[in-house]
Amino acid sequence: MFGWSDGRYSLSGRRRALSRRILSVAAFAAVVASVVFLVVFVRRNYSGVPSVSSLERAWAAGDYQAVYDRSEIILQRRPLDGTALAWRGFAAYYLYAEKNDPAQAQTYLVECVTSLRNALYRVSAQSRPEIAYVLGKAYYQRGYYYADLAMKYLDEAHEAGLDHPDLAEFRALAASYLGDYKTSVEAFTEALSSNPSDLLLHALARSYAGLGDQDRAKQYLSRAISETGDELLRLRCRYELGSILLAEGKVAEAESEFAAILEKDPNSADAHYGLGVIYENQGDLIKARSEWRKAIRANPVHAGARQKLNL
Repeated sequence: MFGWSDGRYSLSGRRRALSRRILSVAAFAAVVASVVFLVVFVRRNYSGVPSVSSLERAWAAGDYQAVYDRSEIILQRRPLDGTALAWRGFAAYYLYAEKNDPAQAQTYLVECVTSLRNALYRVSAQSRPEIAYVLGKAYYQRGYYYADLAMKYLDEAHEAGLDHPDLAEFRALAASYLGDYKTSVEAFTEALSSNPSDLLLHALARSYAGLGDQDRAKQYLSRAISETGDELLRLRCRYELGSILLAEGKVAEAESEFAAILEKDPNSADAHYGLGVIYENQGDLIKARSEWRKAIRANPVHAGARQKLNL
């Protein structure tokens, strides 16, 4: 009886040992399969694909075309790679800024927006503000109908504390597009304090005019006139200043501004139009119509002069 029992337990032990060997072999096979799968996956997805560090090196060297091209190779294999999408969007924006061909430039701008929109939700929270900053600028460059999106992303970058020198200026410009002159005044003032320029003085004046603060508008227009080295900007500021003065009933001062424009540019349609309005207000319709006809000769599509002449 004991012999049979010994044999029975011996058989059971052999079965358990065999089971353990089978499990060990199966586990080893699973590990091998995993390694093989990993090797195949890496070869398929990374073999011949540029590294992210190569994008960083190209960016540091200012080779935006290389960043753009290499990121495309990465995205062909890994289309949801947030880092590659971000680099491609950044490179596309800089290539847009470099191109003189409008059609080609717009192609890069659209690619910038598409790539950065896709990247936003595939990167870490720490990376989002930089992406929002460039995305906001790209939307602003796309024009008036994208101003709300420009403002959305530029605000996100601003609220995250980014301190890029042009961030305040782009926020101000987008706010102006939207008619949000309160925000544009605040942002233009911030931009002017860190990077003063004649263009910012002019832009700030226009924002104050939009708010109805004509005194501040005149103040900044006068500063732009005296400080700018750009004669075309000076003439534009003179016309806007003259228009404000005329609306305030300061006819002699307005006429002085329009006359100063015509001394530099006898064919200024705006200045001729402004003088025509002055003569109209003085009851001299012959001289007024003469000035408006001069405006039309200088600019056949001048809206104000055409309206005055019923054209």
